Amino acid sequence: MLLKSVDNMFWLGRYLERLDDTARLVNATSHLLIDSHKDTQFSWPVLLDVMGLDSKTALANYQLPPDATPEQASIEYAVMAHLISNSASTVSIRHTCSQLKYNARTIRQLIPRDMWEELNKLDIFLQQHCQQPGGRQQRYNLMTEVSRRCQMVVGVLDGVMLRSDAFDLFNIGRHLERADMTTRIMDVMVLQQLQPTQIKRPKFRWTSILNALGGIESYHYYLAHQSGDVDAIDYLLTYADFPRSIAYCLNRVAASAKGLPHSISILQQVHQLQSLLKTGPLTELSTEQLHQLIDHIQAGIINLHKVIATPAENAAIAQLSA
Repeated sequence: MLLKSVDNMFWLGRYLERLDDTARLVNATSHLLIDSHKDTQFSWPVLLDVMGLDSKTALANYQLPPDATPEQASIEYAVMAHLISNSASTVSIRHTCSQLKYNARTIRQLIPRDMWEELNKLDIFLQQHCQQPGGRQQRYNLMTEVSRRCQMVVGVLDGVMLRSDAFDLFNIGRHLERADMTTRIMDVMVLQQLQPTQIKRPKFRWTSILNALGGIESYHYYLAHQSGDVDAIDYLLTYADFPRSIAYCLNRVAASAKGLPHSISILQQVHQLQSLLKTGPLTELSTEQLHQLIDHIQAGIINLHKVIATPAENAAIAQLSA
């Protein structure tokens, strides 16, 4: 493959997964609000913070009342607009879809026609329905449909695409993005519900996050075959048989990277990330330590992305120099 195609195939996987997981992040807040006490105050800007943005800067263009507090409806509407409908926002669903379509168009010859058609349907759907964030019920239904349509694209690709380097790069990008976004969704819950402290955290089932990640049934099945109560945090970090756990995503990245030219450096970085999950019983961590662990995992994912991207960039520079 051309070096540009390598990069675009990798990002195609990342953008498709980001689209799905951003929708899940939005719905995770809906589940969280349902599970919370009626007097619980939800700090909406946290959603932007865990996406790597400065929430104050991001919300500065929304003409909010100067006395607006983080839990008010005006802040909620602005945060949802930034995550869903604002095409100028680099983390929004509309922006991600436009990037997804661009990457797919540049590598049209590498992806199956059926996948291209599903991507077009997804793009048209988002253009029609993601103009305004809407109320909570409407928003929840919309995000559920976005996730479903993303899964349809992956299903079509999985059923008809040739197993090649392009397929491996797509899967590396998809699972790397999934690991990153799962940690971000978890971080919302830590910052919102538990608050980082040095106090040992209680065992917590986190029905809201499990619902958002489609894992509530598999988690209950897992509990039925374990002795004692297992924290959902441990399940999402280390249980390698659940497709949205960090352990599963890292295993898939390693498996897909084995056939690539610079697989050794990729596998070394993956092993470093995996070692973070084996430092000791996660249930013994305080909420502050858990928050720090999630930060370390996210930093490791950034480094892994650099390891994957750098060889292609160096090769491109070498070609231009020649």
